[in-house]
Amino acid sequence: MQSILLQPGMPAWRETLARCHHDCHHTPGWYVAAERSERGSAAAVHVTDGSRDLLVPLVCRPLTNVSWDATSAYGYGGPVVSHGAPAGFADEALGAALALLRREGCVSWFIRMHPLLNADWRSRFGLVVEQGATVSIDLTKSPERLWQETQARHKRGINRARRAGVTARLDSDFATLPRFIRLYNETMTRLNASAYYFFDAQYYRTLVRSLGSDLLLFVAEEDDCVIGGALFTVSRESGIMQYHLAGWDWEYRHRQPSKTVIHAAREWGRLNRMSCLHLGGGLGSANDSLQEFKLGFSPDTHVYRTQRVVVDPERYVALSGGDKSTLDELDGYFPAYRRPGGRFGPALPSTLVARPSRQAKPEASDGGRGNADCLVEEV
Repeated sequence: MQSILLQPGMPAWRETLARCHHDCHHTPGWYVAAERSERGSAAAVHVTDGSRDLLVPLVCRPLTNVSWDATSAYGYGGPVVSHGAPAGFADEALGAALALLRREGCVSWFIRMHPLLNADWRSRFGLVVEQGATVSIDLTKSPERLWQETQARHKRGINRARRAGVTARLDSDFATLPRFIRLYNETMTRLNASAYYFFDAQYYRTLVRSLGSDLLLFVAEEDDCVIGGALFTVSRESGIMQYHLAGWDWEYRHRQPSKTVIHAAREWGRLNRMSCLHLGGGLGSANDSLQEFKLGFSPDTHVYRTQRVVVDPERYVALSGGDKSTLDELDGYFPAYRRPGGRFGPALPSTLVARPSRQAKPEASDGGRGNADCLVEEV
């Protein structure tokens, strides 16, 4: 098999994705936007036997002058394989990918699996951990069925907002993006979120420029005032919409704009032949009020998994202070050398750490941000 690390500007990244069932979270544009917040450089490992492909996007984070580690970007990347690849191809190709990464100086690899596209993922490498559940809305259902599956409390909130004159729309030219950014930042500040939950203006500019029509901004308005909004991504190849970031005006929280926005987004997705709106799960994959909020729109859930692989055991142990037991403790804080207070500390600031549910396992050293949104239901 042939293995290569692709850079975002290489046509082979998109050409390979065109042969795979993929999501927006696998695209070079998504990964370029994540470089600043993840403090690394975007790449994708591509393995082919000439007729079949494996592609896994990643962010390369420096450790020493000769070593680095890899992680998935914010969202749900995970491996994708070309159409028609047999069941055993993916893991065989992953072995070739690991050999390449080790030669290039990679020490460890943390992979966030896609809850829909990697639902049946199995691997002999490292450890695959069930983190928790995510929620999705089946957009192939009729509008009547979707409304029937919406919980009563959400229906009441949407109907009250509608009677009060609240409307929701797609802002196709992103004219309200500055207002949305302010609302999002204010929302995160109210939640005492860590720095990892905040994005600079360059992040949003890169998303808009790189994703183009695959990025959607829905806003809720009352009397021409934007009172809330959310960013969504779409993949027309797979029909998957992803709920990304959301925020609302505290003074209008009684209008519950987030419910109105999601209701409008799912109707847009249904009319535009999307197959699924993936809302994600709880904060840090926990079974919390955020997950309950999302379950108010749909009973459909999926298992969210991560895979932790020690690529170079000798370097991993050395970076972890010589503690060989870390090689057998992959279900805890991973990678071990990025534990708070350790030699390398967290990869990113971490002042907001979610308490996992009994089913959830700790994620990587990323501040607990394992799901592709940060919305908590307004009161």
